[in-house]
Amino acid sequence: MRITQSMIIENFNRNLAQNLKRLADINDNISAQRRIRRPSDDPVGAAMALKIRRQLSAIEQYNSNAKDALTWLKDTETALTNAGNILQRLSELTVQAANGTLTAEERQKILYEVRELKDQLLQEANSTSVNRYIFGGYITDKPPFYVDEDTGKIEHNNPVGTIEYNLGHSERIPVNMIGSEVFEDIFNAVEDLENALDKDLADEISGNILENIKKSLDTILKYRAQIGARSNRLEATVARLDADEIDSLDLLNSVEGIDLAKMITELKMEESIYRASLAVGARIIQPTLVDFLR
Repeated sequence: MRITQSMIIENFNRNLAQNLKRLADINDNISAQRRIRRPSDDPVGAAMALKIRRQLSAIEQYNSNAKDALTWLKDTETALTNAGNILQRLSELTVQAANGTLTAEERQKILYEVRELKDQLLQEANSTSVNRYIFGGYITDKPPFYVDEDTGKIEHNNPVGTIEYNLGHSERIPVNMIGSEVFEDIFNAVEDLENALDKDLADEISGNILENIKKSLDTILKYRAQIGARSNRLEATVARLDADEIDSLDLLNSVEGIDLAKMITELKMEESIYRASLAVGARIIQPTLVDFLR
């Protein structure tokens, strides 16, 4: 078989193109920090990377849900803590008002503070978390409690519904407290105190009213304990999901990531091969008669 100059040039150009492609591929991998940029690079690895990415996306969503739920619970805890402080002061005022030696005028002075505290308690019952009313059940865009203009009593908008957050494939957690369950009896007790003070009924204040105010404090403590337990669970869940996210990222990097030091070494090697190919080509491809005739 006769080897012609055109055959030599054709083979050289083909080999040179292959060298250049390898050089470009390595350079692209280094730039992208990934060795799998298309399924054809590694079909098995690409399928595994896709699966890991789906898992990572789910973990990120669960983590976002858990942190949002934790924010809700912390805001609920703040509202209940404030409500507890208000009730503690109301308890002190009730004990003071139950003193039989107080005059009607002195009880009126206590009444003024009780009314202010009732308004503060209403604000806590209408607390929000990220512009959502936390004690309103499913109705998060409307205050769950309001003052009836005719009676002056605090009423609720019948808040119902448990708000749950998805934390995993089969793991959900409720985050809200139903306002009527938490505050209805409390408001009744405070309004009874208000009425008794207004009518100067010392005996009633020292009896059921004082007992109901103390029960209201116990109610707040009960719900705070529930919130604390859920918050602890969520904090543990966030820590676990953070760890899962790190593990998934490490696994993804092991599947499609690159060894940068190794890649740089290969890049230098391919650059040397490419330069050597060009140098050899300059010697192999000799001028032809046509070149001299031009």
